[in-house]
Amino acid sequence: MSAMLLVQQYKSIELCSASGTEAEEILGFSGIGPSGKELRLPVVLRSRSGSGFVLCRCVTAERGGEDPVGSDLQHEDRSVIWSSRPRS
Repeated sequence: MSAMLLVQQYKSIELCSASGTEAEEILGFSGIGPSGKELRLPVVLRSRSGSGFVLCRCVTAERGGEDPVGSDLQHEDRSVIWSSRPRS
C-alpha cells in the first residue's frame, strides 16, 4: 500500500496530472467506485521536501502571495500557472 505525504510548503515542487499507471494506483488507493472516477483528477506532487498525490475535482496552481493556504483578500499578487479538471 502506498503512503501519502502532504506538507504545507514544498521545495522545488513539480505539479502534474498523473500518468495512466499513477492514476490507476491513486484511484485504487482512494476506494472510489467506477462512476466517481470520471469526476476526479489524480494529481502528482514531486518535491525535494517530499512527494505525494491528491485526488481533486479540479486543480489551480497559483504563483505569488504569502499565505500558503490561500486568502480571500484581493490585494495579494497571484497568477495562475497551471489549471486542470477532469475531461467528463
